[in-house]
Amino acid sequence: RSASEEDLIEMALLNEGSFEGTVTAVTDTSLSFSFTALPAGKYNIIINVKGGVGNAQSSLGQLSSNMEVSAISPSSGSIHGGQTIKITGGGFSGNIEDTEVAIGATNCTVLSVSPGEITCTTSACSEGCGDMVVTSNGVSKTSSVPFNYQDSSSPTVTSASGAASTLTIVGTSFGSNPSVSLSGSECTVTSSTATQVTCTIPGIAGGNYPVIVHNPDLGNSNNDVLLTIDLLLTSSTPSTGSYGGGTLLTLAGKGFSSDDTRNVTVCDLPCDVQSSTTTEITCISPSNPDSGSTLSCDVAVVQASGSVTLSAAFTYDASITPAITAASPLRGGTGGGTLVTITGTGFAISGNKVSIAGSVCDIATEKPTEITCYTNYHNGAIEAPIIVDVPGQGYARHSDLAQSTFYYIDRWSSKWTWGGLGVPLANEMIVITEGQTILLDVDTPVLRFLLINGGTLMFDKDAPSIELQSEYILVAGGGKLQIGSEEEPYENKALITMHGNVRCTEMPVFGCKVIGIREGSLDIHGKYIPVTWTHLAQTANAGDTTITLKQ
Repeated sequence: RSASEEDLIEMALLNEGSFEGTVTAVTDTSLSFSFTALPAGKYNIIINVKGGVGNAQSSLGQLSSNMEVSAISPSSGSIHGGQTIKITGGGFSGNIEDTEVAIGATNCTVLSVSPGEITCTTSACSEGCGDMVVTSNGVSKTSSVPFNYQDSSSPTVTSASGAASTLTIVGTSFGSNPSVSLSGSECTVTSSTATQVTCTIPGIAGGNYPVIVHNPDLGNSNNDVLLTIDLLLTSSTPSTGSYGGGTLLTLAGKGFSSDDTRNVTVCDLPCDVQSSTTTEITCISPSNPDSGSTLSCDVAVVQASGSVTLSAAFTYDASITPAITAASPLRGGTGGGTLVTITGTGFAISGNKVSIAGSVCDIATEKPTEITCYTNYHNGAIEAPIIVDVPGQGYARHSDLAQSTFYYIDRWSSKWTWGGLGVPLANEMIVITEGQTILLDVDTPVLRFLLINGGTLMFDKDAPSIELQSEYILVAGGGKLQIGSEEEPYENKALITMHGNVRCTEMPVFGCKVIGIREGSLDIHGKYIPVTWTHLAQTANAGDTTITLKQ
């Protein structure tokens, strides 16, 4: 058949991908081609003739491409690792995910891969570490070209001394463009020679840090010379505050960590950190249940690099502690707008702040013994203590927590639960959707259909008697119908009355006059009854007015 120089040859890898070859010569009976980069593996040869002729029928079988390492640059480096090397050759996959380089028992971390080149960073190893083995696309090859770990090619740190924010490092083989790290934090180099480097110490937490000098031409230095950063706590202000907590403490010192694992405690109770630098921490003091007139506490900073304590640095003082004795009402809708009256002692004439579960309660009136405020919107139902922040003193303590804990809950009896349109009426279809938690605090009329679709309907534990009435109830989509809980059983009277007749329309699968559960839950926990049945102790005759039981 006829052919021309424009004929193409492609080689398709058996498992994925295809690669186009370059045709160098062609006749009617022969074809010469080459590839610049071809991953190792076995390939079908596909010859395509242009001009609409199509693929040639082939009996050549498969072509094997082998992996080879032709050069490593540089060919030697530090025994402490950190040297970036380039491995040139052929047959590499081009994917980091399936490429590994090992030198002896250590890994060379792969940074990039192309079919003809791999770049990786060496790990620490001794002289005579072992052969280099390259694995790519499931094919492994031991390099005939060695990489040598050499002690003579290793930067060495002999000493490191800090003065203020400057670190001076003395050693050998630092090169012309070194960098310095302190456990991953960069020490910015200000000047350097082959034997001395100075750098600016970053703001890091107190502790001991290995000083590592990196020479781009050789790799890393030894890591056994340490820089010690002091961890100091010099002061904590103010020195007194409320037993209810809420005092903003400012801690001054040196070597503090800005990491989230750093903790501050007052009398071993966590102080809520607001901000942190290496020289200053601010935190809000915790409440303390002690009943004494005063309580002297240690303040401590605890972090991964160490801990430091300032003895008797903070005193809880009952004489400056405001107190909440009661609040009313203790329930309100999540939409807000409930007027709450808080009684107590030690409130300020003005400037008090009230919050419930993170939502601000807007002050309406305030005086030393009483505060009134309007609740704001809260996302979801929650029971939480009322927080009164008295300016200059901190949070008020709770004389009786049960009498000052507010329940954000949407009540069935509130028209605002239903968008201000009024409470549900008889024969209506009611839907409780995902994210809604509604407290059933009154008897319902006979509803046509109650669908709890992802939301929660819970019986009011404080109501003496509650009756839920409906023709159909369906709990679906993760919804919950709850009467009490295992931790707090329902001990009052709870009724669920289903209505219907023999001619009612059946709900698919479930029928009528039914409570249906589909990917939801019905949770009922009542008062524990130790004796659920017993025997007659003697015969009860017709006309008797008493019976005698064994138990």
